[in-house]
Parts: sequence; C-alpha cells; structure tokens
Amino acid sequence: MKTKVLLTLILAGVSLLPMGNAAAAGNIWMDKSAEVEAKDYQKVILYPIRYRNESDPHAPGTGDLDGYDNYLHKRLNKKMKKVNFFGFSPMLEEKNRILRDNPAYEHLKDHFDSEEARSKAVYEATAADGYLLPHIRWDNQRVDHSPETWVNVQMESYTDVENGPAGDKSGLNYNRWWTSHCIPGHDSVLQMLDMDYTLYDATTGRKAMTLVDYYRCYDVSEEHAFKQVANHFVGDWYRQKNDHAQKGISADAPVLGFRELSLPAEAAQDEFAIKTIYYAFKDEAGDQLKNFKVDDMPNAGQYYVTGDITEYRRGETWNPPCVTTSVGQISEEKRKWYDKNNVEQTMKIKKYATQIYDHYGYYSFYYRVGAHLKLVNAKTGEVVYSKEDTASDSERYANAFRSILKDFYRDIDKLATSSLSSDSPK
Repeated sequence: MKTKVLLTLILAGVSLLPMGNAAAAGNIWMDKSAEVEAKDYQKVILYPIRYRNESDPHAPGTGDLDGYDNYLHKRLNKKMKKVNFFGFSPMLEEKNRILRDNPAYEHLKDHFDSEEARSKAVYEATAADGYLLPHIRWDNQRVDHSPETWVNVQMESYTDVENGPAGDKSGLNYNRWWTSHCIPGHDSVLQMLDMDYTLYDATTGRKAMTLVDYYRCYDVSEEHAFKQVANHFVGDWYRQKNDHAQKGISADAPVLGFRELSLPAEAAQDEFAIKTIYYAFKDEAGDQLKNFKVDDMPNAGQYYVTGDITEYRRGETWNPPCVTTSVGQISEEKRKWYDKNNVEQTMKIKKYATQIYDHYGYYSFYYRVGAHLKLVNAKTGEVVYSKEDTASDSERYANAFRSILKDFYRDIDKLATSSLSSDSPK
C-alpha cells in the first residue's frame, strides 16, 4: 500500500488568494499573497544556470551554458516587454549585463548560504524586484533501438486516363494484393532534459514563482531541448498577466473554501509537485466557477473542496514499428491521338500504386494524475458531491490534473444553481 502524506495549505507553503479566468497552464506556481506579485515585477536579475547538484550557478564565460543563459535572456526580453532583465553572461548586450566593470555587482556571483542572504545582496546592489535562478535538474541521452520488423501490407494499383478516345476513365486495371514488407532496424537518440525555474522576491528572499518542466524528444540536440523548455517557462509566466479575480458573481452565491489534500509520497516528496498541485487546485476554481464565490482564507466557505490525490506518476510506453500507406501517383505518360475530325488530342495515362512509409518504434511519455475530490457542506460535514477521475497528458502533470479539476468544478457549479443554497453560516 502506498504511503500517503497529509499536507495542509500552510505546510505546503502555498498561499491561495482569489484568482480567476487565468490562461495559466503547466507545472507553475505563483505566490498570490506577495505585496508585489511576480507578474508585476519590473526589474529582475537573471542568474546563470545552475547545473544538476552544483550548489551555485555556473560562472559566466566558462562554457556552453553561456549560450543557454543568453537565449533565455533574449526570450524573456522579447516576451516580457514591461520587465527589465539584467544578466551576467558576457554574450549579452552591454545594456543588459549586470557586470559592467562595477565592483558593487561582483559579489553577487559569490556563494550564499541562504536565499535570504542572496536577496539582501541583490536588493542592496540593484534594487531589483526579484531574481531568477534557472536549474538543469537532469539531462541525458538514450539510444532506443527499433528492431527490424516484417509486416503484411495490402497493396493497390490502378490506372486513370484523361482525355482518351473513350473520354475520362478511372480505376482501370485495378488490382489488390498483399505483400510482405520489412521495416529496417533503426537507432533513435532520445534527448531528455528536466529543468526548474525559481523566481525569488529580492526584498524578502521568499519564492515568488516556480515552474518545473520535463522534455523528451527524439533526434534533437540538448540546445533544442533547452530552448523548448525555456519557451514553455516564459510563456507560462507571460500568461499569468491575464490572471484576475472572479467577476460577475452574484452577491447571493454560496461561498466555496478549500481544505487540505492528501498526497501520495511521489508528490509529497517534491516541493515543485506540491506547489503545482495546490496552485492548479485553486486556479481552476477561480477560472471555472461562475456560481460560487471563491475564498481561500483558512476554514472559509459555506462549502469546501477537499480530497485525495490518488495517483501521481510518469512513465513511458513503447510504440512498436509500423507502417502507414497511401495510394499515390507513380507515373504519368502523354500520348497523341486524333479524333473523328482528325484533330490531334493529348491524353494522359496516370498510374497509381500504394506507397509504404516506415515508422520506427519509439517511446511515448505520459504524466498521470488520479484524484478523488469532494464538495463538503461546512456546517454539517455532509459530502454533497464527490468524483473520482484520472487523466494523463503527454507533457505535464498539471495539464492532467487541470483536466480533472475542470470537470469537477463544472459539475459542482451546476449544483450551486439547483440543490445548494447560500444560507449556511460561514
């Protein structure tokens, strides 16, 4: 039996203030209780990437990671127009570099024993709102072998004639048969990259935003993988700007609160997973609910949502070699002929046949979440509605969990207009 860990919202380190109608997606979390939210930052220091288990970001100007630093910086500048980003990479344009022969900035590259110490140094030297620490958690390549495979394929062939002596004719000499076809063996290189991004508040040293991402793709470079993950991160941060409080909710609408979720050990041992789960838990409520007023204060709500995350795992599935077919034109011949008026005509003889396309075997990846969610009457403790569901996504845990939440919140929103009332005491 899998060990479960019960975590309250406070223990999870997640503050949940009213949100709604956000386009947020992905494995992201943002501190909505901060005096200045990450989406409103105007000046951010972008630290060099930290690699795997190293305690500090890499030293700028010492290796290939400089190119990654530079790409992320450019991407942020392009998308986040109202934020000024300053970095350390010598590849950056002069105006974007924090180290410009200024001794006051040199110590920002030092080792810090805590983020509180680093934030103090960053704020005193730059007066920035925050600083971003990208981190390559894990990277690797794997060679996956697709074995030589024989398959039986149904073939077709026929001929079409255009503008012939007998007019247009199609499907002439039609033939159908089976043939044995060999899909050759093939080795494909799987590029794997896991990254997380942590944005800190420079005035407090507290985490303001986090995102974790996993990338798997065949026959691409690590640079390509990094750029895709960086694009995801920047896009998710950008979409937070569309986040706003619920609007148009009736004054008589029942109030919905939140309680703790029970998490499986796989999720409870990963801070990023905890933040992702709880952020989606609240974010989707604000987005989907039109007939509840959302309130995340402790013990709030005439009704509240609670439940169990019953499954939280990722895996891979082997897809064996296969073929697809399509009938296409393989040749065209033109011939002259004379009609009854002795006028020269040109007919086209087009031959068609089945074409075979090989597809090598490969692994596809999934991120699977299961949940048992409950809507509870806060006064009586009665479970008004419950639902168990599972979902998978090919890229992110949060996408799978959000699909479950969307359905659940839509279901209870319908109840708010029928069987529920707002007369329960808060």
